[in-house]
Amino acid sequence: MTKIKFALFLILPLMITACQSTKHQTNTSIEQQWQNHRQILEQINSFRVIGTIAHTGTATKSYGRFLIDQQSPDYYEVKLTTPVGTNVLTLKSKPDYAEMIDKSGGYYTDVNVEQLMKKVSNINIPLNSLHNWLKGFSNDSQLDKLDSLGRLVTTSFIQNDNKWQLKIPSYATYTFKNQNIDLPAIIELSQGDELIRLKIIKWTLK
Repeated sequence: MTKIKFALFLILPLMITACQSTKHQTNTSIEQQWQNHRQILEQINSFRVIGTIAHTGTATKSYGRFLIDQQSPDYYEVKLTTPVGTNVLTLKSKPDYAEMIDKSGGYYTDVNVEQLMKKVSNINIPLNSLHNWLKGFSNDSQLDKLDSLGRLVTTSFIQNDNKWQLKIPSYATYTFKNQNIDLPAIIELSQGDELIRLKIIKWTLK
C-alpha cells in the first residue's frame, strides 16, 4: 500500500503538469488560428452581402431584407427592402458624407452616416465600423472571445458614445484568394434596449 501511495505521489505532479501543458498548447493554438484568420479578414475590403435583418427597439419591431455592396472600408451602399422586396431605403456612404433615399423618394444627406440613418429610419446601427463587425473582425485582446476554431464569438466596442455588444452565433465557409475563410452567417448587435439581428444568406468576395 505504501508503494502505491509513493507511486501516486510521483505520478500526480506529472499528470497535473501534462494537463497544464495541454491547456497552454490549446490556448496558443486557438490564438494562432485567430491571428491567421484576422490576417485574411484584413484583406477582405470589397464584397457584397445579402440577407435578412430584424430590428427590435423599445417600442418598435421591424423586419426586412438587406444588400450591402462594399467597395472599400469607406465606400459602401446599403439597400433595405420589406420581406416581399418593396424598397425601404437606399444608403450611400463615403468619408464625411452620406446620402439616403427613402421609400417615398425623399432625399437626405449628412456628414455622419449613423446620424443620417437614425434620423430617417429611426434605426441606430454602428455603420462607421460596418467593414469590421460584418466580417467578424476585431483587435481587442481584452474583450474578444473566441471559439475552438479561433473565430470571434463575442466582443464589445464603443462608437459615438454608445457601447455595442457583438455576438456571432454561427459561421459559413467561403473561398477568398484560393483560401477557405469562415465569415459570419448570423450577427447580433445590441445596445441598450436595441437588438439588430442579421442573417446572412450569401457573401460574394471581390
